[in-house]
Amino acid sequence: MRRPIVLDTRPNACFGCGPDNPAGLGLSFHETDDGAETDVVVPAHLGGAPGVVHGGIQATLLDEVMCVTAYAKAGTRVVTGELTVRYLLPAPTGRKLCVRGRIAGRKGRSLLIEGAIEDAATGELLARAHGRFFPNLAQPAANDGVAASASRDAVRGASGGSACTRRVASED
Repeated sequence: MRRPIVLDTRPNACFGCGPDNPAGLGLSFHETDDGAETDVVVPAHLGGAPGVVHGGIQATLLDEVMCVTAYAKAGTRVVTGELTVRYLLPAPTGRKLCVRGRIAGRKGRSLLIEGAIEDAATGELLARAHGRFFPNLAQPAANDGVAASASRDAVRGASGGSACTRRVASED
């Protein structure tokens, strides 16, 4: 299963996913059986070393997909409490990357979520992350559960191909 996730908060000036932020990444997401994913080509001006996506941008990509995973799979908006990124190989700018997340468990009120960045063409694992995410008390979960269900219902049956082909790797 792969269907679009509709983020229904407007205005949305989020750097990662906000359509109302002209300087942002403009990410869009798809729900999968395991979690959520996005395909992205990071432009060279967001690089660190020549030809390599800046580590802070990679962390942002992982944080975004992990938060959206909570929205898609648990029906709640979350804030990041903790995020650990392990950079394995250089993530190239100008190439399609697949960024995905999946819920690994729960701890109290929080969700434990894993994420990964892969080269979309080769499936090679470039970075992985794990984090702890807490309900966003500024945006009540009851509304989000309805919004997430309505969004899923609105796109039921919609699907699209993905360059993402591997599952999120677990932390060693």
